[in-house]
Amino acid sequence: MESLLTQSRAPDELIIVDGGSTDGTAELLRTYVGRHPCLNVIALPNINIAEGRNISIMNARYAYIASADAGVEYPKKWLENLVRALESDPAIDVASGYFEPKPETRFEACVGNLLYPNQNLMNWSKFLPHGSSVAFKKKVWEELGGYAEWLPRGIGEDTHFFLRAQKAGYRFAYATDATCYWRPRRNFAELFKQYFLYAKGACISRSSRTFVFEAYGANPLVLTIKNLGSLVRKGRPLDFGLSILILSVVLMAKITGSIVGLMQRGHRSPQTKNKKDAT
Repeated sequence: MESLLTQSRAPDELIIVDGGSTDGTAELLRTYVGRHPCLNVIALPNINIAEGRNISIMNARYAYIASADAGVEYPKKWLENLVRALESDPAIDVASGYFEPKPETRFEACVGNLLYPNQNLMNWSKFLPHGSSVAFKKKVWEELGGYAEWLPRGIGEDTHFFLRAQKAGYRFAYATDATCYWRPRRNFAELFKQYFLYAKGACISRSSRTFVFEAYGANPLVLTIKNLGSLVRKGRPLDFGLSILILSVVLMAKITGSIVGLMQRGHRSPQTKNKKDAT
């Protein structure tokens, strides 16, 4: 909240949807409301991630939308840099920012090194925007029918949305200086759950690019070999061994999630209309 409210380019409005948290988040957010007129907090229990994004955009009054995530830190010029990329050319529809890991433990550092996008290996023409750092014209959301609320828990909604935007021919720009910082998962259990749900949603939505990490704009095999090789060159055998275990858990999670997704694919069909269409 502090990083969003102290941006060099202040947001005209800030809409946060709380989907039923039980850790005091909604109560904490309400303490900001009176001090910041631009802030609107909407508490709706039992909604998923995609529903939350759709509801927030439905309530937005302006033509440009910037998307952020909970638990992410935003440098002072993040929004300024993101908006500049979107406004640089009237033909641009989507401006993709960037995200980097902010680890606090050795495990998290290895996860970030292996599984987060690497600007040095990036092919920006293949990079898909991430929900934590992206801006787009509201008309893109309207014309695409919003985020896919039918995905399991609404997870993978950003990849699904921007794949559709690419296919529809919307123009993308890349704000490499609009970087935010996201803490990796803290242990094997959280990591397995994360990639299990990613793979399950990707399989149900037929977004195969998310399975092989192509969404990060890099060849997954080359990315992995180079990242592991860097640990060998730096003489860090403990990190190398931990990284092998991390990769094994991620691969197991993706295979398991894909199997479950295939089993459930026939029971889930994309809804052609979101709740906004019936409102």
